[in-house]
Formats: sequence, structure tokens, C-alpha cells
Amino acid sequence: MTEQADRLKELITETGVTMRELSDRWGWSYDTLKSNANGSMPFSYKKALVYATRFGVRAEWLYSGAGPKREAPKAERRSVQDVPVIGWVQAGQFTDISAQDLGELETVTADGLGAGKWFATDVHGDSMDRVSPEGSRIFVNSSDKKLVRGGYYIFSMRGETTYKRYYDDPVERLEPYSTNPVNRAIFPTRAHPWVVVGRVYRSVIDLD
Repeated sequence: MTEQADRLKELITETGVTMRELSDRWGWSYDTLKSNANGSMPFSYKKALVYATRFGVRAEWLYSGAGPKREAPKAERRSVQDVPVIGWVQAGQFTDISAQDLGELETVTADGLGAGKWFATDVHGDSMDRVSPEGSRIFVNSSDKKLVRGGYYIFSMRGETTYKRYYDDPVERLEPYSTNPVNRAIFPTRAHPWVVVGRVYRSVIDLD
């Protein structure tokens, strides 16, 4: 079942970490995970349920390719709101965006963002180009500062702004999600801690 293995490898790649890290993090057998992912040992539907729960996908899709990869989101009322646009350098000056008066800034209309205090800013650099190529506009909820493993956030460090994913296993770090191998993880220190500016929930880019 090479297609089954390909689907599992796709999910592993999406996490941005190695199979060894995943097996250690979630208490799986590394040898079993490796064999399942390279196709030398097809996995059962029961095993697909275990994997699917962790990866947030449908077990039927992972096991046999049936149906959508993930459940369709429940229909909800989509709200439209004007979101202030903050320059990237300027954003680095705000360690607490929620406390600022953003009423005088340029705005962009967005829908379906939900509750929170939102701002938008444009991405510079390639450290997150797998999801946000340079020039992308990201939408950030500055009232959501709860760190979730694998979540996308804007952080302030040493007066500078950085857009990264958060991980805390085996150690706390800010991970790039990039096609450029030059980009490396950032680790906090007592001398240089980070401050969460907000969580990134949307990334868009014009194609023309």
C-alpha cells in the first residue's frame, strides 16, 4: 500500500519535525512508524485511527484514501470586519498590540476571522515560505497569546519581530517553516526571552 504510506509521509512532513521526534513525542515505536511510512509494513485501520487522531485528519482518508482529508468545518455565520494593517518594523515595537489604539491605521476588510483583536501585516523574508512566501499578508489575533505546539505566532525578541512556529518538546524553540535550509530555530534565553504578540490564523498572497 504505497499510497497509504505516502499519505502518512505527507502528514509527517506537515509537522516539520522528524519521525524520531514524533515517535518520542507521542510514545510511538520509531521502527513501526518508519516501516509504516516507507510502505514496508502496511498499517491497520485501528492503527490509522491512532495516527489520524494525532494528525487531525480522517482515519478513513489515511487508511484507504476515502473521502476528504479532514472533516469539513461546521457552517457558521461569517462576520466581516475592518482589520488594521501594521508595518512589519512597526509591529516589532508593540509587545502588547491589544493595548494600542489602532484606529488611525490603514485597514483591510476580512471575513470569518471570529472574535478577537486582529491586525494584519506583510511578511518579509523566507523563514516561513512554506505557508507564507515573502509578500504574504498574515492576519494575527493579538488577544490570543496561548502557546499551542505547532501553532503559528508573531513574537517580539530583543525589540525585533519574528514570525515562527512554536514547539516545546524536547525544548522550547521557535521553528522556521522554510524551503531555505539556512533558516534555523530560535531558542530563548534568560537574557533574551520572547514575548507573544499574537497568533497567526490566516495567510494570503496575491498571485498577480
